[in-house]
Amino acid sequence: MTTASSLQLPSPYVLVELECVDSTNAEAKRLAEQGAPDLTLVWAKRQTAGRGRRGREWVSVEGNLYFSIILRMPYAMRVMTQLSFVAANAVADAVQVVCPSGTFVNVKWPNDVLVEGAKISGILMEAQPAFEADQFEWLVLGIGVNVATHPVVEDGGFPATSLAAQGVLGEGLDVALLLDTLAKRFLAGVATWRNLGFGPIRRHWLARARGVGGPVTVRLPNETLEGIFGALDEDGALVLHRDGHPNRLITAGDVFIPSIPREL
Repeated sequence: MTTASSLQLPSPYVLVELECVDSTNAEAKRLAEQGAPDLTLVWAKRQTAGRGRRGREWVSVEGNLYFSIILRMPYAMRVMTQLSFVAANAVADAVQVVCPSGTFVNVKWPNDVLVEGAKISGILMEAQPAFEADQFEWLVLGIGVNVATHPVVEDGGFPATSLAAQGVLGEGLDVALLLDTLAKRFLAGVATWRNLGFGPIRRHWLARARGVGGPVTVRLPNETLEGIFGALDEDGALVLHRDGHPNRLITAGDVFIPSIPREL
């Protein structure tokens, strides 16, 4: 069901505002297949079949933020996936703005955002490969942020949280205002990325990163690895140091970080 737009996003966004949808990513993919332009943004108040990474359910009650962006850019797959870091930076920045002063907001590889050590956001990227080798016809980037409520679950060793649970009040809980801030920061990040490359995005992400330099467990489809999160390479891969083994580049997987003090 479409609702009258109450939000004016800056050009070149094309806003599709819905009361309820199965999944904003699913709707964005349908629109992309029908030719919807670059930076079409699908925003819904509720989702009936929201999804996180690896097919996990994303609880999608009204009062939280759910949206997806269609991206059409002629870049290689390994380059386009860097946009998940652009998105994580935008979410972290937008959340930091509304949280009480002194709140610790961190990012966790590959694209989670944590507030005081608890997960507040998830990012899901899905794409349609192009006929050209190593390129996408389109990519859909979905973002969910817990604003008013959060599920009582743990994901990757981290409990969930919401802006409300972190003491945010008033306009800080306005979903439309949060989307406005987040969309503008994402657009600015994309401009930086396109003009200056991944370097500034990588440095921005590392300034908030949790777990770099410490022990991590990486769960892959067919194996589980333990080692040290040595670095984030120039393309966004996690460089895993393992005693007695060559470094391993991780481009996708679930990363688990032991509990550490929030100052880190």
